[in-house]
Amino acid sequence: MEALNIMNNAFKNDTRKYTVDEVSKMENHAELIDGNLVITDAANTTHNRVVKAIYLALVQYIEGRHGECEAFTENEGLFCDELCDSKNNYFMPDVMVVCDKSGIKEDGVHVAPRFIAEVTSVSTRKHDYMDKLNVYGKIGVQEYWVVDLQKKLVVRHLLDNDYMPELFCYPSISAIPVYTYPGLEIDLSRFFK
Repeated sequence: MEALNIMNNAFKNDTRKYTVDEVSKMENHAELIDGNLVITDAANTTHNRVVKAIYLALVQYIEGRHGECEAFTENEGLFCDELCDSKNNYFMPDVMVVCDKSGIKEDGVHVAPRFIAEVTSVSTRKHDYMDKLNVYGKIGVQEYWVVDLQKKLVVRHLLDNDYMPELFCYPSISAIPVYTYPGLEIDLSRFFK
């Protein structure tokens, strides 16, 4: 198990082995991905605005229908290691919606979210498209979005569709329907200019 420290897109190898328990208690934005410690730099303004837009759209939709689910942003941990055979994974999704309240604890989320969105950056793209996609499918996330700011597209993966990718490219698409919340569409086009 090799630890990776991503800072300013540079990799620093460290031979120390980390546990999910250790990483979940770190103060910085740290994740454990396939046993590797990954620490990312602070996100840029556009990244934060996209996260906020997705989060607010979900919260407004859920609250407007008196829903029981709860939305979280990137500072809430997801204990993936407890949910499938892919051990040594602890993620901090940019946005997630959790409907099983029994799995929301003080230290993070211990159940599969209904919806997750990850907003890519140069340093996280590989993890969002590959490593996290694989784990999210295994733990039963119903809908997973990869919002790629650099390529100006959103890739949607649905559990009901065996996680086959669906592409929503800008400028040809403006609002993207949220499969798990019929009637909700999220328009991110203003961030892809």
